Amino acid sequence: MRISHTLFHTALLGSTLAVAALAPAAAASLSLAEKRALAVTGNRPPASRAVSGFSSVREPGTYTVLHNFTGGPGDGQDATAEPTLDKSGNIYGVTEEGGANDAGALFEITAGGSESLLHSFGGAGDGTAPDGAVSIDSSGNIIGTTNYGGASDNGTIWELAAKGTYSVLHSFAADEGNFVRGHLVQDKKGNFYGTALFGGTPGYGTVFEYSAKGKLTILHAFDATDGEYPEHGVVMDKDGNLYGATAFGGADDNGTVYKISSKGSFTSLYSFTGGADGGFIYGGIGIDKKGNLYGSTVSYGASGNGTVFKMTSAGALTTLYNFTGGADGGGPEGDTLVVGKNIYGAATTGGSSGDGGIYEVTTKGKETMVQSFDAADGDGYSAGLTASGKFFYGTTAGGGTDGYGVVFSLTKK
Repeated sequence: MRISHTLFHTALLGSTLAVAALAPAAAASLSLAEKRALAVTGNRPPASRAVSGFSSVREPGTYTVLHNFTGGPGDGQDATAEPTLDKSGNIYGVTEEGGANDAGALFEITAGGSESLLHSFGGAGDGTAPDGAVSIDSSGNIIGTTNYGGASDNGTIWELAAKGTYSVLHSFAADEGNFVRGHLVQDKKGNFYGTALFGGTPGYGTVFEYSAKGKLTILHAFDATDGEYPEHGVVMDKDGNLYGATAFGGADDNGTVYKISSKGSFTSLYSFTGGADGGFIYGGIGIDKKGNLYGSTVSYGASGNGTVFKMTSAGALTTLYNFTGGADGGGPEGDTLVVGKNIYGAATTGGSSGDGGIYEVTTKGKETMVQSFDAADGDGYSAGLTASGKFFYGTTAGGGTDGYGVVFSLTKK
């Protein structure tokens, strides 16, 4: 999420400038308010605004801007979630701001390249500030979440039916969680699983299930010792076990990776130390076919610029790569995508322009900056990638012709 939307709890630090100035230093030195703010913003630099000299393809055949957001009321802005593709190649996603009410929008880009808004958030009783990849079920219904809004302004689960009818499926109460973001994952029975960054009892975030029958159940409420502020949803293995990460908390207050079994038991698999293993996890984790987990830490590691790690389902951690903050990138915050033996994610700093970019790390630890961002064709923050065929798809929160972010496709050289 971009710094501009930290007004969710302005009282936390008094100003967004204070949030921007924070670095992911030792968690023990941060107040609870500072940690909450960092869990929302991470260490992300402000996105660039309007630029000149725009070129839709900087590296021919590799990176293509599919859409430049122009902002409200006719378009979205601040895309902070990966896009989702349907079987026909149409792209769907959300922006945190823009739309008719400047409270976010659901957009579609057809396979032919035409973009339109399917819904503007922020109407009476609606959610606001959607900030997670949408899901498309077997019937063609689009389901997602919002950070705020709903009956108690704690966030919502919403649906746009295949026939075009929009509805709020669930409004969160404070004890269920608030600030609901990240993708939802669906099991074979049609139940959805996700996370709320804050709320629950005692207030450090929750993991929830929203059943196919419309019932919400809290699977786990964090208490700081087992993690604080679960980031960007969960992943599921073939046996129905859920895995996720928290930004803070655990034994050393540098974040955790956890498991919730298909029977509902919670296990804290690993607590990051803030040393060679890295610290602070701001993006969602990925999973391979064998059940191994992959993710990134935004800070610490050998050079202090974050790491990419592999973890077994039992919690044994291997650091695959240490970022230097130079041409290879640094401060990775995007969700982790696993494709074959390669791991992909987004860095917020470094690269050829210093604006971060998309990286690839092999399971043997070789890193390549596949694409560096710059203000001309998207920068600021990228939530990560979605794979479809030989293409990757993604978004940036800033940059592009109007500075409001872009949707892009990427082919690997």
